[in-house]
Amino acid sequence: MAMQPTAMRFANLRNQSLTTRVSLLGLTVLCLYGVVSPAAGYWGGTSGLWAAAAAAALCLAGTAAALVVSHPLRGPKYVWYSLFLGTLFRTGVPLGAGLACILRGGALAEAGMLVYLLVFYPLTLVLETILSLPSGSRDRHRADISQNATP
Repeated sequence: MAMQPTAMRFANLRNQSLTTRVSLLGLTVLCLYGVVSPAAGYWGGTSGLWAAAAAAALCLAGTAAALVVSHPLRGPKYVWYSLFLGTLFRTGVPLGAGLACILRGGALAEAGMLVYLLVFYPLTLVLETILSLPSGSRDRHRADISQNATP
């Protein structure tokens, strides 16, 4: 069974360099900010724009750090280390900053930075997960499959 074009594109993304994957993550967050910013500006004015930008930056920082930290830990021997460290950065950065924002108060908290974290976090989580999956090359595992196996 041949791979679908969309699945092929995702597999190609996973095979790119770390710099390319982090850049793609940043570009995606920037595009999402472009979609969110009119609503943030309408409901929160300048403070709303800053709150959305802060949430975007925090989610980007967390997921980019998770990609960078887990990159040298690829492979079956390091899967638990990669999972733990990636989750620590991916979740810890936005959650810690959001908690600090709420506890401290101020313009960002009043403008709804936590709401914007809830907008940016799921997208960055999904994209970072796709970009951190093992490469899509099938040649390495081809020898493991019996030639008599039926598809």
